[in-house]
Amino acid sequence: MTYLISVLIVDDHPIVLDGSKMLFQGVDDILIETEQNAAEVLIKMRDKHFDVFLIDVNMAVQDGLSLAADIKAAQEQALIILYTGDDIQSYYPFIVEKKVDGILSKTAPREKVIQTIRSLVQGDIVLSIDFIDYIKTKMQHKHDNLQLTNKEKQLMTMLMEGYTNKMIAEKLDVTQRTVERYLTQL
Repeated sequence: MTYLISVLIVDDHPIVLDGSKMLFQGVDDILIETEQNAAEVLIKMRDKHFDVFLIDVNMAVQDGLSLAADIKAAQEQALIILYTGDDIQSYYPFIVEKKVDGILSKTAPREKVIQTIRSLVQGDIVLSIDFIDYIKTKMQHKHDNLQLTNKEKQLMTMLMEGYTNKMIAEKLDVTQRTVERYLTQL
C-alpha cells in the first residue's frame, strides 16, 4: 500500500492556484487540496491533517511567512514549502532558521515540485545548489565570531559537499532526527 501525501496549496490568485493544482494531475501518491483565503487555513487544519503546505509568499491579506508561522504554531511538525515568483535566494534564511522546510520557484518544473514534496515527507531536503554558496558566504562573513566544534565543522563540510541529511546520518552513525537537531543547533 502506498502512503498518500496530503498537500494544501495556498495562493490568493485563483488562476495560479488552479495551475498549481494541475501540476499534480496523474500523480497517484499526492492528494491536493487548495485554499485561496489564508485566514481559512487554520480552520481547515482542525478538520483535516495535511502533510505539506505549499504556500504563496506574497498574498494580500496575510503573507506566506506569517501564515507559515501560524501553521507551525498549530502543527509543529508541518512541512512548509514557500512557493514564490520572487528570487528564492532571498528566502534562504528562513530555511536556516527552520521557519520553513523548502522553497520553490513558481517557474520550477513539475518534476522538481513533486520531488521536493516527496523528499520532504521522507525527511530529506531539496535545495538549489546555490544554497551551498549562500552558506559558504554566511560562514565567511561570520568566521571571526563563529567558533565551531570539530563535529560542527565535519557537519558543515558534509553539507558543502552536498550530503543529504540521510547520508550525514549514515556517515555519523546517528539517526536522521539527530542530524536535524545538529543542524538546528548549528
